[in-house]
Amino acid sequence: MKTNFFSAIRNLFFTAVFFLPFLASSAAQEPNFPTFSISATAGACNEIELSFFPGDGSRRLIIACAGSPISEFPVDGTNYTGGSIFGTGTNLGNGNYVVYSGSGNNTTISGLDGGTEYYFASFEFNGVGNNSNYLITGYPEDNDIAPGISMTVLSSSGDICVGDSVQLQASGALTYLWSPSSGLSSATDPIVSAIPASTTTYTVTGTDAGGCQDSKTLTVIVNQLPLVTLGSFQSICINEGVFVLSGGNPVGGTYFGTGVSSGILDPTIPGPGGNDIFYTYTDIHGCIDTATRTIQIKNSPNVTLSAFAGVCIDEPAYGLTEGSPSGGDYTGTGVNANDIFNPANAGVGSHTITYIYSSLGCSDTATGTLTVHALPVVSFSTLPATCLNTPAYLLSGGSPSGGTYTGTAVSGNEFTPSTAGVGSFIITYNYTNSNGCSASDTSMVRVNGLPIVTFSTLPTVCQNTGPVALSQGSPAGGTYSGPGVGGTTFYTGIAGAGTHSLVYTYHDANNCSNTATQDIIVNPIPVVSLGADVTICSDASVVLNGGSFTTYAWSNGANTPSISIDSTGRGLGTFRFILIATNSFTCANRDTIFVTIDPCNSVIENDRISFAAFPNPFSSNIVVKMNSGFEIYVYDISGRLIIHEKDHFSEAQFGDDLSAGTYLLRVKTAQGEGSSIVVKQ
Repeated sequence: MKTNFFSAIRNLFFTAVFFLPFLASSAAQEPNFPTFSISATAGACNEIELSFFPGDGSRRLIIACAGSPISEFPVDGTNYTGGSIFGTGTNLGNGNYVVYSGSGNNTTISGLDGGTEYYFASFEFNGVGNNSNYLITGYPEDNDIAPGISMTVLSSSGDICVGDSVQLQASGALTYLWSPSSGLSSATDPIVSAIPASTTTYTVTGTDAGGCQDSKTLTVIVNQLPLVTLGSFQSICINEGVFVLSGGNPVGGTYFGTGVSSGILDPTIPGPGGNDIFYTYTDIHGCIDTATRTIQIKNSPNVTLSAFAGVCIDEPAYGLTEGSPSGGDYTGTGVNANDIFNPANAGVGSHTITYIYSSLGCSDTATGTLTVHALPVVSFSTLPATCLNTPAYLLSGGSPSGGTYTGTAVSGNEFTPSTAGVGSFIITYNYTNSNGCSASDTSMVRVNGLPIVTFSTLPTVCQNTGPVALSQGSPAGGTYSGPGVGGTTFYTGIAGAGTHSLVYTYHDANNCSNTATQDIIVNPIPVVSLGADVTICSDASVVLNGGSFTTYAWSNGANTPSISIDSTGRGLGTFRFILIATNSFTCANRDTIFVTIDPCNSVIENDRISFAAFPNPFSSNIVVKMNSGFEIYVYDISGRLIIHEKDHFSEAQFGDDLSAGTYLLRVKTAQGEGSSIVVKQ
């Protein structure tokens, strides 16, 4: 009964509402009616059953999406492949897959994730391949949650060492069974702890409340510990400095113990006596073993060296006495066998002096720096050329740093090119060291003039003129900038209406730049609006008003501000009207409106009942009258039920809250039912 009713509605709409003229074309005709409805219901495990009432296309395309409604649609002239296993058909993008393409009215979709909601939509089409033509309006949708199970399994580590434990975790099922169960904390918990003696592959089988099952496996690799050794150490003195540890095998491990850091032992931290050194090695599997040895640390004398005073290069030789305890030996540049230091022999610079003292087989040393001063060596590197419009900048290039700069247009170590003017200027760098010695050096700076840049007048344009080539700057080869500018093109749509200042910048061979500015006027375009598309009855007319502009050009040849449209010379159907209007700036714009001319007739489906529906067309409410109790059903043009009212006797009213358009009225009684097309104006 339900199928016959929907078929009657489809036939009624086809014969009473639509009149689609066809022109000769290589493309197939677009279907007139969408699939009337689609129903998605849970099937077997991980499956959903689909059934649908076809439209008038030769075939239909079913698109499915997991977790969200359909967001991608078929494109005319494109062939799509359906796959009843979700994800195997054509992917339209964003997870929208084709799951069916055919002429039937039901199918089963498998390969679904249990517990996931899937959305489905049906699209009627004619033709094949490049000839295909899809109807993508008024399509029906439905959704349901797939039954079944979708289980995941994880391990805290897939690679462990002998004696380590690993946590195995499964999710997505109601009950679980692990195997092999040997070494597991439980065989039926979702989370279990395993201590495998060797590499083991575990299997977990999960069952949900509906009896659907899924099995997953994972392998835990068990690695043996590495064989680690550490060679013996010789005794060291406490003041020998840091001691690089070695002898650990395999190489690449880590030494640790008291006083050990990054494989280096500092004997002063553990102090004299025996100190245990540990060597640990981690193999490529992350397995660790450790070896231990003891190193003996001997005490040493405590030697100090007082700071040396700096001397000048012309001072006489003198004996060194800064070392303690006394009686040791001095070595270093400029020091002779009698511990006499000669500045002239040492030369200008800082010299390291070492004091050595030995006691009980261990020695200690102390070092200090003795500096011989000379006049500072001052240099001033070549200054780069600059431009007349360069802002004042700090001078640099003098060495050593910390001196002062003097010369034309120099103040506070800053040089101002605009003050100096075009030409070459000598700059002096002066430096005095901490010993009061001074020296200077000079360098020349060149100030270059600026290029002469012009920017000729720009044309006045409209907001929709499009790209405007920029070539008015001189000399050629510069760059343009400003609102709506990209490269050497001005984009009117990006800049928008108004007056915009554009800048032309040019760099000459000396890399000196100058700019010129020019305004461009972008006039606004008219805002042309014919309003929303309209539907009228065949015996009515509608006036299309173009608004207030300078000129008008209608697609029907008229040049007046408004035109009147009726069925004369046109008949029934949907007609497109285009208006191109210009404003006082001679800028043009356009708008399009579609006018549908409808017969506005009533059609009675079943002559076993009779009823009256008036007025038709109606502007507020429509009245339905008959001589017995009845129900009313009202459907929009896409076949969607929008009004259902029961328990009416003799009269019913509806329609005040309906939008303008064409609707199907169905009246049902105990004796039968009938239908009529009604039009809201």
